[in-house]
Amino acid sequence: MKRLGIKIGVVLLVIIAIFIPVNEFVKESWEYNNNRAVLAFKEDPHPVDIINLGTSHAMYGYSFKSLGLSHLDLALPSQPIEYDLKMLKEYDEHLKPGGVVIVSLSQITFSNSDVGRKENYYRVLKREDLESVSWFNYYTHERFPALNSGSAYAAISREIRDFRFDVHKPWENGGLNYSERKYEEVAAQYENAVNNHKIEENMAHLQDIIDYCKKQGYRVVLAMEPVHSSYHAYFDEAIMERLVFQHLEKLDLDVPFLNYMGDERFIHKQSFFHNPDHLNGDGRTLLSTLVYEDLKRLGYVQGK
Repeated sequence: MKRLGIKIGVVLLVIIAIFIPVNEFVKESWEYNNNRAVLAFKEDPHPVDIINLGTSHAMYGYSFKSLGLSHLDLALPSQPIEYDLKMLKEYDEHLKPGGVVIVSLSQITFSNSDVGRKENYYRVLKREDLESVSWFNYYTHERFPALNSGSAYAAISREIRDFRFDVHKPWENGGLNYSERKYEEVAAQYENAVNNHKIEENMAHLQDIIDYCKKQGYRVVLAMEPVHSSYHAYFDEAIMERLVFQHLEKLDLDVPFLNYMGDERFIHKQSFFHNPDHLNGDGRTLLSTLVYEDLKRLGYVQGK
């Protein structure tokens, strides 16, 4: 019996010895910390001129500080439009009267209803605003995220992406391989959304966001961020009409739409992109300047 107890103790020590560095690795990973900008704002809130919503396209899209505007980025990876509204209602008390809300649209605006990683919202939203959250995951996420296999897998898979086969790298074949994979994912998601009547639900969520902004007196614009020509090859005008624009036209929004998706200032310049559908720092700087100028033209912000 004593020998069995020693064996159990040794096994537990080995498990703990493995778990501690894995847990620290997850806590330091981008996947665990991709909401850090929102959390930093939550710790030190201040009045802002602009709030943007959206997915990772918008998350990498805007930076207005150098233009003299304070800005809160509420976009997170694959964020459903339902959660755009949740995020806005949670943080819009910090938006200045008459402030600007940028509602980013993407290829998945009307098809995406799945919160791929609820963990992104554990410290960002109130628990009652989250759907079907495991009590165990919610209360262990901050200190022991590695106990959640999804968090550990996401962290590890992102860190090893530099070791992918060439065919899976974002700029292989001029970005066409990456863009084709994205198209296949989005097309499958869209068909699933059609079959499960999610399109109509997301249309209603977008209408709710616009109505809420107008009621609050915010100046709201729709926006679509630039993509590289390789991405545009798969998400051309006909595809975007099917995925987005046909549904957009059925809504009563009556707000400006700043559509930069096929903007010639970006589309053929790989130097502005991290991968075919996400801007890098240089691309973000240019887009923010263009948006700023368009907001001035609309009378939504004052020039310096």
